[in-house]
Amino acid sequence: MINIKDVVTLDDNNDYIVASKADLDYKQYFLLVDMNNNQNIKFCYIEEDEMVQITDNETCNKLLPLFYKASKEALEDELKTN
Repeated sequence: MINIKDVVTLDDNNDYIVASKADLDYKQYFLLVDMNNNQNIKFCYIEEDEMVQITDNETCNKLLPLFYKASKEALEDELKTN
């Protein structure tokens, strides 16, 4: 299971932080941010134990508000525990 704040390495050999995750159409998607270049952002899902990058703008646009909501909730939970 992949969680927010986990680090994953993709085929490009870059390490990414899982900034958010969201469910859409029975799939779990991840917002990944390159640890060395925060402008390098990827939207991915897992298929057969491999991260698959999303390039479809329609799907990305649906995911953005879901990622925002999930990140906001995770941050609020983090602040409550500290």
